[in-house]
Parts: sequence; C-alpha cells; structure tokens
Amino acid sequence: MTRVHCKASDSSSVLARGTELRLWIGNIFTTFGVLLGCFLASSSLHAEPVGGPTPEDRLIAREEAVGQQFRELEKSLLRLADLLASSDPKRSTLLRKVFERARDLGLEDRLDLIVTQLKDGQLLKAGVSQALSLEELRQLLDLLESGDAQKRLINTKEEVKQYLSKLNKLISRQREVEGETESGADEKRLSDRQDSLANDTEGLSREIGSFAQRLESREGSEKAGAQPPAKAKADENDDASRDDSEPKTENSGNDKDKKSDSSGESDKKEKSGTEKSDDTQKSSAGKNSEEAESKPSEGDPSEGSPSSPKPSESSESPQGESGASESAPQSEPQGDDEASRAQRTRKRLKSAEERMREARKKLDDAKRRDAGQEQQKALEELETARAELEEILRQLREEEVERLLVQLETRLRGMLRIQKAVLAATEKIASDESRLADRETQIEASRISRDQTTVANDAERALAMVRDDGSAVAIAEAIEQVRDDARQVAARLSRTDVGATTQGIQRDIVTGLQEMLSALEKAQRDQQASEKGQSGGRPAEPGEQPLVDKLSELKMIRSLQMRVNTRTKRFSKLLADGKERAEEPELLDALDRLSQRQEKIQQATRDIVVGRTE
Repeated sequence: MTRVHCKASDSSSVLARGTELRLWIGNIFTTFGVLLGCFLASSSLHAEPVGGPTPEDRLIAREEAVGQQFRELEKSLLRLADLLASSDPKRSTLLRKVFERARDLGLEDRLDLIVTQLKDGQLLKAGVSQALSLEELRQLLDLLESGDAQKRLINTKEEVKQYLSKLNKLISRQREVEGETESGADEKRLSDRQDSLANDTEGLSREIGSFAQRLESREGSEKAGAQPPAKAKADENDDASRDDSEPKTENSGNDKDKKSDSSGESDKKEKSGTEKSDDTQKSSAGKNSEEAESKPSEGDPSEGSPSSPKPSESSESPQGESGASESAPQSEPQGDDEASRAQRTRKRLKSAEERMREARKKLDDAKRRDAGQEQQKALEELETARAELEEILRQLREEEVERLLVQLETRLRGMLRIQKAVLAATEKIASDESRLADRETQIEASRISRDQTTVANDAERALAMVRDDGSAVAIAEAIEQVRDDARQVAARLSRTDVGATTQGIQRDIVTGLQEMLSALEKAQRDQQASEKGQSGGRPAEPGEQPLVDKLSELKMIRSLQMRVNTRTKRFSKLLADGKERAEEPELLDALDRLSQRQEKIQQATRDIVVGRTE
C-alpha cells in the first residue's frame, strides 16, 4: 500500500517537481558563485587585531566550509541528473559530465589538501592550490553554463546586431564625407570629420576584437571540459615544488642576467649597424624630398624623427600599399566559425581606420583626389566588415532555429504521446455507460483530467518558445488552440464528461499535434539540405531565417480553418438533433471561443501575407 500511495503521489506532483528542479538548477549556479567568492575572499584575507579566533583559524574554517559546500554540490548534481534523466536527458547528461569533470580534476581532494596546508603553515603552497582550484571551478561553471546555449545564442545575436548598427552608421558617415570631398567642401572641416570617423572606427575595432576573444575563450573552455586534467596537475606540482628550489631560482636568475648581458652586447652591435644605415638613408634623402616622406613606410616603423607620422598614417607609396594588401589576407583567420569571422571583421575595421587616417593626411596636404581614393578604399573595407558581421548573424540564427526546432519537436512528441493515452482512456470509460456513476470511474476520469492538464501546460511552454522567436504566426496559433482545447477537455473530464464532444476535441488535439510535427520535420529536413548544399559559406539573406517557411505556415492556416469548419458542423448537428439547446451557457461559451478562433486565423493569415514576421 505504501508503494502504491507513493506512485500516486509522484504522478500528482509533476508541477511541484518541475518547480523543485528549477530551484535546484538555480541553487547549483548560486553555489558555484559562492564557491568562487569564497576562494577570492580567502586569497585576499589579511591579518586582523588580536581577539577571538586568529586570522589563520578563520581562514581554515572558511576553507573547510568551502569543501563541505563542494561535496554537497556534487551530491546535488547527481540527484538532479537522476531526476532529469527522463524529462530532459540532455541536461541530465551535462550535469553528469560536470560531476565527472570535477572528479577527474580531483577538486575535492585538493580542497582537503588546502586545509591541510593551511594547518601546517604552508601558506605559499596553499595559495598555489587555491589559484588552481579557482581556475578549475571556473571551468566547471563554464561547462555548466554551456547547457544554456539558447540564452547564450540570443545574447551573442543581440551583441552582433549592436555592432552591425554601429558599423552601418560609420558607413553612412563615410559616404557623406566622401561625397562632400568630391563636391569641394572645406578641407579643414572634412579633415576633422575624417579624423573623428577614424577614431570611432578604431573604437569599434577594439570592441569587436574583445568580442572575438570572448568567443575564442568560450570555445576553448568548452573544449577544455572534455580534456584530461593532466596538465593542470603537472602545473600544480611544478608550482608547489618551487618552495624547495629557491637556490636554483637564484642561479637561474644569474643565468638570465648573463644572457641579458650577452644579448645587450648584441643589441649594441645591431644598433650601431642600424645607425650607419640611417646615415646612408639621410644622405640619400636629401636628393628627393618625396622619396624621403615615403621612407618610413618602407623601412622600420621605429625610425624617423619625432615629427614623422604614425605607422598607420605613413604609407603613401603604391608599393607600400600593395605590400600591405598582399600580406593582410595571410594573417587573417581562415575559419568560418563566429570567432574567426569576428577576427576578420576587426582586421577589416583596422584597415579602414588606416585608410581614413591616410585620407585625413591627404586632405591636410590639399590632395583632394588622393583623399577620395583612400576614402573609397575605406568604404570597401567597411562593406567587407559588414558582410562578415551579417554572416555571423546568419550563422547564429541557423543555430538558434536548429535548436528551437529540436526542442519543439521533443516537446510536441511528448504531448502527442500523452494525448493519445488520454484519448484511449476516455474512449474506454465511455464504452461502458453503466459505470459512469461509479466512484472508481470518476477517480479514473479525474486522473485523466490531470494528464490532460499536463498537455495544456506543455503547450503553454511551447507557445512561449514560439512567441519569443516571433517568426511563425501559424505555428503559434496552432499551439494556442491545442492549449485552449486541452484546458476545455480537462474541465470536461473533471466532471466525468466523456461524451462525443469531449472525444471530438481530443481528436482535434491529436490531429493538430501531428500536423505541427510534420511541419517541424520538414523544416529540419530543409535546413539540413541547405547546410549540405553550402560550400564556403553564403552571403546573408535579407531578414532573419524563419522557423518554418511560408508554405508550411499557409498549410497550417488551412488545417486550422478546416478544424473550425468541422467544429462548426459538429455544433450545428448537436442543435439539429436536439442534444443541445442554443441558450445553454456552455454551448454559448463554446461558440464564442470558436468565433474568436476564426478572428485569430484571419489575423494570422494577414500577418503572413503582408510579411509582418519577416
């Protein structure tokens, strides 16, 4: 009896368990943050006035608390992974991977080792162990956060959109300056505007460079999550052994001094040779002043007088320009991933900045035609940078759509499985009308009603996902109808109404789910075919990639309209047979909902036709 009672209790507390799981996930992230904060606080703890426990005792106590928190965290990871094994297998696998990674790193043993080292007064070794533990905790946190890829994709997409907006403004401003340069505007004012544009381009280049580094570090941390911790342990042993090898360190320092002395002598020789070459260049520079101006761009950038221009402003000669353009592609990242494209964008912006500064210099020298040529080259670099950003945006959208399609398909399949079971149970109860008044039948109908409510709740979550995406109005309308129908059926089942109307609505839910799954499967096949057909990337298309294409949306609209027509005929037949009366409140409410559904289908059709979601 106890086991039966437990199973009934588990089946009736699905929503409560979902809330508990969300709280546990939040607690895991919070615990990681607390552990990181404790390590940072421990490493910066200083001595305090005498009175009560000593600073060393407090530090040991805090380290012991950190170790205990970590052990509880490991237990929570395994417990949550077991609970999510059936409902969210991907997250369950991720949690187990985090647990296994922590065991491979030996974090629990190292935390105990830190406490032992503090008790033995080995503060330097404890500090090294703390630094390693802190870095490994950050690795675990990055691995744990990698499961929330959808949120990370959205944040990255928004960041790229901001960069793209700034770049579009730079292109517009550069075109204005170029046009005014050709029309003969004041050169001093144009020079100031060009300099301001170059500064803004330099700032955007730095921002995108930082963005590229974050992408690279994120990819590196994800790869590091699957690598064995042998290198980290080796580094720990190397750092810990430095306490016993101080004399060797001094000798190595002397060796370094000797090496620096010998390198200093070689530097002096090189410097004397350089000075001689400078003298020969100065003697030849007097013959031709224009050649002297172009020398700094061809030679060592560190040469020249204090009045010589910056390296980014000093390539006037055609030979220098061709050399720069030929060498630039060789140093650019060649990958098609987001980090490589971001690095290429930064390089293009840097080249555009150099062209702008060169154009400003030409304007200062009253060389309007040459300045226009540099401005045109700067525009070309900016356009190339914009194409790279648009391609990053397209790739991120593809990843987002692919992930959303998989999530929706998984959720809808689960709903369809439950709905078919509910329909079969309803038909079974309705097959024996003589037992409808029995207490056992009412309890069974109540249980089926709870399962039907689960379908409605899952539909609500799926609807939130589609609405957040905002590119599929017909799919959103179809899921909303499934949710409303599921709620209506749950209410009918709660009062043991298992008649033809209830079963008809249930069949509509099954049909709607099957049609949505077909549309999602087609969208996945289309995306896989487009990915196989791409070679070397393709230019970004205008607008974002929709979740499903227009044809699938229109087919879904047609299915929704057919279900409205079928339900209208069903209500008409009920009235004609005398089974329902037109003034009954329940029928009036159902007809009102059907009218609202017809209006929503009309609005969704209009949104598709006018391209509101594009």
